[in-house]
Formats: sequence, structure tokens, C-alpha cells
Amino acid sequence: MVHKAERLPVTLTIGSKEHKYNIEVDQYRRTAVPLLREQRDTSNEAGEQSINNQFWLRSQTSWELGSGQKYFDKVKSDRSRFNTSSGVDVWTEGQFSLLPLCETKNNLLSLTGVIMKIFRRSSNSTDYMYVASASTLYFCSNFSAADGSVSWTTVSAPASGSAEVITDIASDGTNVYIAYGSARVPTKQTLGDNSSAPANFGSLNPDYFDVVSGRLFAIDGNNISEYNSSGAKVSSSMDSTLYDGEWLSVAAGPAGFYIASNTAGTGVINFVKIGNTDGLLQEAQQVAELPRGEKINDMISYGGFLVFATSKGLRIATTEPTAGGVTYGPVIDGAGEAYSLVADERFVWFGGGSGKVYRADLSKFSETLVPAWAPDLVSVGDGNLLSNVTYLARSDGKTYFVDAGNGVQGQQYQGNLVASGTLNVGDIRWNTEFDKVLRTLEIRRHTASLTSAVRTWGDANVAWGDADEFWVGQTANVGGSVTATVTNDNGDSVTTGVLSNKIKVNIEAADGTELVPTLSESFKLQFNLTRDSVATDGPVVESWRVEAFAAPTRVDEIVLPVILKSRVATSRGMGSAAAYNTKEEYEALNTAMVNKQIVTYNEGSRSESVVIDQIQMAPEKLADDGTWWEGVCTLRLLTVP
Repeated sequence: MVHKAERLPVTLTIGSKEHKYNIEVDQYRRTAVPLLREQRDTSNEAGEQSINNQFWLRSQTSWELGSGQKYFDKVKSDRSRFNTSSGVDVWTEGQFSLLPLCETKNNLLSLTGVIMKIFRRSSNSTDYMYVASASTLYFCSNFSAADGSVSWTTVSAPASGSAEVITDIASDGTNVYIAYGSARVPTKQTLGDNSSAPANFGSLNPDYFDVVSGRLFAIDGNNISEYNSSGAKVSSSMDSTLYDGEWLSVAAGPAGFYIASNTAGTGVINFVKIGNTDGLLQEAQQVAELPRGEKINDMISYGGFLVFATSKGLRIATTEPTAGGVTYGPVIDGAGEAYSLVADERFVWFGGGSGKVYRADLSKFSETLVPAWAPDLVSVGDGNLLSNVTYLARSDGKTYFVDAGNGVQGQQYQGNLVASGTLNVGDIRWNTEFDKVLRTLEIRRHTASLTSAVRTWGDANVAWGDADEFWVGQTANVGGSVTATVTNDNGDSVTTGVLSNKIKVNIEAADGTELVPTLSESFKLQFNLTRDSVATDGPVVESWRVEAFAAPTRVDEIVLPVILKSRVATSRGMGSAAAYNTKEEYEALNTAMVNKQIVTYNEGSRSESVVIDQIQMAPEKLADDGTWWEGVCTLRLLTVP
């Protein structure tokens, strides 16, 4: 029987052989496969995953686990971390804002390459900052004042002997001890009191002093020992000599003392046990060694941890409470070499290069013995290039430090904020390599960073701040400004206009220029904060959210009802009928499906590559030779990108 129909001819080329068919046009379908499969929210609480608006969402409300995470949303990424920051304070939970501005505290003194330490005098609880510059020692108590108001007192020359280059200063809360680099004895003077010149202290020649847990340690080249109140070595107590290295610093532990040294170019941690009966210190024993070539620059103990500033970065260690064993964690190397340390509250600050200070939170860890950390204060210089931060100190909740090329730096006396800062979220990928189109961005700002000028009511008789009134939100843009810079995989960027509170904006530049190309596998997102005209005020960001479309290469589904009969008339009944071996045709199609073979498909003048995903045969009767069915063989084709 000849089947006649007005049909669209199609061709499937399998391998090198063309298979020409007519199809049932009224059953033919071509549909774009949906980008997203149907999803169900199985989590215990509602969140981004609960919203079905065809956008892919990403948001952040916490930054407390610090910097150093390049990818914001990989499977193992933590949504409380970010990539990098500059001039931004992330240490108040649920927000980020601008850091304090620094200023020099030199007050016209030429202070470069100096030693700086802050000591608290036990008798009056006053903090004194001491600065040693070459052979001259200065101190002051009003170091938090404006640079021009800091009142430095020059310590008198030693009462006996010449003034030599000072190599270290230390204090026990009553006296300040001064060590010199030459072969002269150290001196001591009452802390914060220059009424009498520093007096000679003993007859030895130490280079460095450390007062730890009420004991005075002295380092003289490769020897370390405990000194008594007369400046002599404590009899029968620790007196240890290194034959290939140098002692650095001492820190207290739960069962004794830890001494850092560099031996053969590598940092070593030594433990000194306290005698059970006489309280004397036993000889130092090595308990840990850093990776070869990593040297220790400074060491402190704080909050149950040992903290190391090393040539590679920052390390945190725990200690064994009885035998003194040490277990240290991975190095935090994102800030480069660390030169100095100070601890206060829940934080430890460490000094880096280029006048930069960094901060780590010892109460929050992103992995074992890796605390949350981020850049902190930055030197403003004093006429020279920014250099290494070699000393750090804390007083009254403020940070002070030495930029080796510019002297003493501290927080600006009025509490001014830095002029601007940035927070780079990192690469947002939505955990897939497919292209996306980033469409919108929105931020939330803390009401504390919004001036009272916008906290107004429609009723002029009701004043903001009345006891029975409360703030319910606004959209004005005050208290400094926030913009965002978005960068695609090509390195092309746009910076938005000023972002208003709770106002969604398109990803485009302030002048309306769009990011080109719009398609990208990932986007880098950076927030730019600018302080207010009132220098003590600035924006406080509580959250951000972006929306994107998934834009992978599209796949079409083609439902192709092939007329598979022994004889099929050509289109419009013109020409001779085409003869088919229906069994051979079916088997050829089925083999291509099973092998996932890429087939060239032509319909009209359109040609594309497809795979046969599914075959369904709807038989009408057996072929005349009885070998296979005749009927409509429906193919499900998927285009190959």
C-alpha cells in the first residue's frame, strides 16, 4: 500500500549513509529544553533555595571569618569569608565599615628604624610609650594626642659610661631596662620618670631583654639566661647557649616557658620547664621546628595559643599542658612575611610590609589553627616610602605601630575614618562552569550610618527619637557612600553609581554603560566605601544580594514522527513512492541511539548535529514480508551544542 501525505522531508545522516524520511507534520515538535530542572526545597528553614523566580541568587550577611577565600561559593567555600579588603573593618558581626585613619606620632622627631614599646606603670596604671632611636631614648604618656601635641621626653644619658646604640627595652611595670649593642652594661630607670639618669644594671652585656610572667630574661648573642634584680644571672637557673643560631623571644606557657630561636636558618620552638621544688628554670629543650627555611621573627602567647610571626606569614599553635609539646597550624601567607605581634581582647595583630597591619580573631577559625584574619590599619607615612611594620603595641583599645621608614604611627586622635576602603567578595560562580548574566545588585545599610536628616516623619509635630517611636527603615543615601565594581572573566569592569539602601539596581556603570561581554562563567564583586563629609562617619553595610540568569548553551528537543512504511509517497504525492525496509531503518536508528552517535539532521535548509535520545514505534500493521512493523516511529532528538 502506498501512503500519501503532504509531509516535510527530513534527512538523518548516520555515519556516511543518508536516511531520508517524511514525517507527520502535525505531530512534529521543537522545544528548547528548560535551563533548570524542577527543584524542591528540603531544608529546615527558608532561604535562597526556597525562592522560585528563575534568578540565581547569591547574598552575604557575615564577614567574620575573614579574608583569603578566592571563590565565594564553591562547595567548600564559607559564606562568612571574602577574598581581600583594604581600609575595611569586618570585625563587628553582621556588618563591614571603614577602619580608623592613622597619623604619625613623631611630632617632628626623625624616627626611622626605631624600637617602640608601651609599658603600664603599676603604681599609677599609666601607659608610657618608649621609643629608642639609635642611642637616644624617648618616652611620653599622651601618645594618643594629635601628632603635633605628643610630648616626648628625652631620657637622660646613662649616669655612668657613654650612650651607645640601644638594641632593646623592656619593663616590669616599675623599671625600664635598656640594652645596648656595644660591650657596655645595660641600664635601668624608673618607668615614666626621668628625674634621675639611667643607672648601670649589673656587669653583663645582653643585647635583648624580655620580662615574662615576672621573670627577666636576657639574650646575649647566642646565650639566654634569667637575670635577678641586680642584673646578674640567677644561680643554677637556665643558662642556654646555641652553637648555630640565635635566640629571639620568650613566651609563657601553662607548664613553663617557650623560647623561639632560629637555628641553621629555620625557626625552632624550645620549652623550658620550671623546677617543682626550687622554681628554677631547667635548660631549654627543642619541642618543635618550622618547615625548613621558615624563620621566626616574633613570638607571643595569648589566650591559650602560641602565635608566631615568621618569614612566611602568621602561624598559630597549641601547647601540651604538662610536657610542653607544640602543635602548629598552616601558615597564613596571604599577607606575606610577618614581622611583629601584639594581642588584645580576642585579637592578635601582626605587622607586614608596606606599612600594613593585619588582624586575626582567635575566637573564630576557618579551619584547624587558622584564625579568621583580614588587613587592618595602614601607615600614612611621614615623608618616606612605607616600610615593614617592625613593632606593635596596644593601649586603651587603640593600635600603635612602627613603620620602619616613617616612625611611630597610631590611630587619628579625633577618630577619623580612612577616606575610602574596598572589600572584594571574590569570584561568584554559582558552583557551575556555565555562563551567567549578572542582572541586579542590592545592599542593606545599618541605620546607624544614616543621618537623622532622613529619619523624618510625615507629621511635623512628631520628632524622631520620641520614646514611643521607632525606626522602620528608609531608602535615602547618606553617611558616606557605597558603590560596587563588577568584573567578568575577560577582566572587563563596570562601577555602579552610588548604591541606595534597599534599592535594587542593574549591573551597569553610573553613566548607564553595561558590562560587556554580559556572559561570564564567574563575576568578581567588590564594594567601594567612601566616608562622609564628616570624617568620623561612614557607611555600614549589613548585607548584599545579586541576581543572575543562567545562560548555558541551549539544547533543543525535537520530536520527530518518522513515517516508517514499506512504501511512502513523496511530498504532495509527486514522483514515485519511496520504498523502505522498515526493519533495517529501525535497527539503524536504534543502533545510533544506543551508541549515542552524533547524527547530522536536516529539515528543509536547516542542518544541525543531534543525538537520538529515545525511540517509540507506533505500529499500524506488519510489513507485507512479515519481518517488521509499519507505522510511525517517533524519535526524540537532542541538539548537540
